[in-house]
Amino acid sequence: MKTKSQMTSEEIRDFVAKKVAEKKALALVRASKKITPKQGLYIKYRLKCAGTTGADIAYEAGCTPQSVSDVLSGKSHSQRIERAVAQRLGYSSWNDMVQSLREMAA
Repeated sequence: MKTKSQMTSEEIRDFVAKKVAEKKALALVRASKKITPKQGLYIKYRLKCAGTTGADIAYEAGCTPQSVSDVLSGKSHSQRIERAVAQRLGYSSWNDMVQSLREMAA
């Protein structure tokens, strides 16, 4: 690869545009997992309708009910808990569930 002094201004612009696009894509992936407190309440409601409690999810994921509550309120992340919740609600993954919630709200 050329050093910065060997690159033309057009090559530098293309390089910078590519890096900016990569950062935006990474930020989108990170944001896709986050839920709002309102979405968390809806997920809790859906779990209750399915006959599942936070304690059930905690037992399945091997954690405390408080940890489940923190994930469902958007305060923290846990792949085990997120996976258990998504599976109980019939989704293939947490991201699929969050995207579905966002589509419902739009």
